[in-house]
Amino acid sequence: MEFKEVAVLAAREAGKKILEISEKGFTSRMKGIPHDMITDADTKAEKIIIDMIRKHFPGHSILSEEMGKDSKDSEYMWVIDPLDGTINFSKGIDEYCVSIALQHRRKIILGVIYRPVSNELYTAEMERGSFLNGSRLKASEENELSRIILSADSSNNIETRKKNFEFVLKVCDKVRTIRQFGSAALNMARVASGKSDAYFLHSFNYWDFAAGKLLVEEAGGKVTDFGGNPITEKSKSIVATNGKIHDKILGILNEKKTI
Repeated sequence: MEFKEVAVLAAREAGKKILEISEKGFTSRMKGIPHDMITDADTKAEKIIIDMIRKHFPGHSILSEEMGKDSKDSEYMWVIDPLDGTINFSKGIDEYCVSIALQHRRKIILGVIYRPVSNELYTAEMERGSFLNGSRLKASEENELSRIILSADSSNNIETRKKNFEFVLKVCDKVRTIRQFGSAALNMARVASGKSDAYFLHSFNYWDFAAGKLLVEEAGGKVTDFGGNPITEKSKSIVATNGKIHDKILGILNEKKTI
């Protein structure tokens, strides 16, 4: 099986398990970080994905939210968030998804985001475009800040949460509106599909954004950190836009004067 075929199958099977657990009821516990939680949907979906990857590509490295990093002597690494939007899931809010990416020599070459509730399958391959259920995606053409929809997320870390809201204050009077949905991967998918024009977050986990990064870029958008640098596994911030307003957003986020 090819990379994309395995990733799509794994995402769909994991999504099926998540829906099953949602209907039957789930168990949960708090993580080491205050306000953060994990459910059995996270762990069971992760096992499905990892087992499938190991079956077809046993020599590949894997970085996954719950398992951590399993390093192999390989140029390939799978980056997995088995359930992005766990808190939404736990409250019956249908804003959650499965996110799977594959990078080769530190370049992301494949991204898959699956929203099981609505059967939305987002896929992207390097230099082959981004798609939603087979239809090509294109980022928006909006170039005026006053007309954009900007998405921003909170954080389980209180200091990071405060920092994010400081950045929201910087941009709140310059954009049309701000949305906070609670799933980083789906926020990135919205930018790629033109439903949102920009998204940013201070401090993040690589598995939240790896698939979405490629999705946005292959749809004609742009993704960097707050300093305008390419996103890597060690990046500490992220800005994803349609590309038309990227420099404007960076300029505001990096203003020394706070509001």
